[in-house]
Amino acid sequence: MKGQVFILIAVMVLIALILLKNVIQPPVIKSENHLIENFMNLKNELIRTVDISLLNNEDVSANLNTFVSFSKEILGNRSYDENIVFNVISYYNTTEVHVNITLVQGNSFMEDNFIINRTVYS
Repeated sequence: MKGQVFILIAVMVLIALILLKNVIQPPVIKSENHLIENFMNLKNELIRTVDISLLNNEDVSANLNTFVSFSKEILGNRSYDENIVFNVISYYNTTEVHVNITLVQGNSFMEDNFIINRTVYS
């Protein structure tokens, strides 16, 4: 009879510890829709790609095409549909990049048109 009481107490203590763990551990709420955050990251990375290309004296169009391919693959894996159209115009020491960016997820989308204008002096 004593052995059964100890087993019963051990089971009850184990159940109490499991319940206590669930009460102490806060629930993790993950939002699946990070459209605004991903859109702003994409826009900032496009600007950064232009800046780094100009500072390293590299082809801006080629680097933007490489980045767009990379971002389409990454965001496509997260069920986003991305459309980026850009036009690079260079004159004297100035480079302008006209960008139209659209990011769609389900029924939600964000779109922006902007110009990146940089002058690099050698």
